[in-house]
Amino acid sequence: MRYFLSLFVMLFTLAAFGQGADFSIYNVSSVAKDAPTTTDLLSKMRAAIKQHSAIEVTFNMSAKSAQGELLADFAGTVQAQGNAFKMVNPQLELFCDGKSKWILSTEIDELTIFPNDTSDTDLIENPIGFLTSLGTQTSSYSYSARLKESNGNWVVELIPSNKKMPYKSVLVGIDKSSNLPVKIEYTSKDGSSYIVVIKSFKPSSGWPESNFIFPTSRMKGLVVTDLR
Repeated sequence: MRYFLSLFVMLFTLAAFGQGADFSIYNVSSVAKDAPTTTDLLSKMRAAIKQHSAIEVTFNMSAKSAQGELLADFAGTVQAQGNAFKMVNPQLELFCDGKSKWILSTEIDELTIFPNDTSDTDLIENPIGFLTSLGTQTSSYSYSARLKESNGNWVVELIPSNKKMPYKSVLVGIDKSSNLPVKIEYTSKDGSSYIVVIKSFKPSSGWPESNFIFPTSRMKGLVVTDLR
């Protein structure tokens, strides 16, 4: 659970460049007459995501079980640059230099290292590829041609094409002015829900590659599992 939550948060904060919007999977309004097509909106979103070569984002994330029990509620920071990204929150730290991923569980001092497949557009394996594939032939999601609204933002509902995926739908809130994602709501097949809200966004001049590699000096005392 802890590993999945962190990857989920990292995934959506990498491209959420605006202020958080307030919408829920249960209360989005009907379609407005001036709504663009979903295809056009996703095209604009992809362009908006790619306009910054490096970003730093702060976020809040919450998760609830199907019974309404709070599973997680915390703040974190993400730095992203090309295929590289780094996320820090109170539970985990995640480093990825585009070739490898390092995930540190701070509560149990366990570090797991994975290969990073940049050709994979799965939301867990390649968050940037997932976002920039939406609305293209490489995407693993279908979507309605009709957009909904919530508090001044467009809301796109994505449905996984692969029925074996553990999630049944993802709502993406997109700011009408910037065309950037502002909030994401994920619903799993077991009824649990996960919401990421963006608190701030700062374009950056960039970081050295070492910023996205887990420091070897910190490995002492950790349980390390290398799956590369």
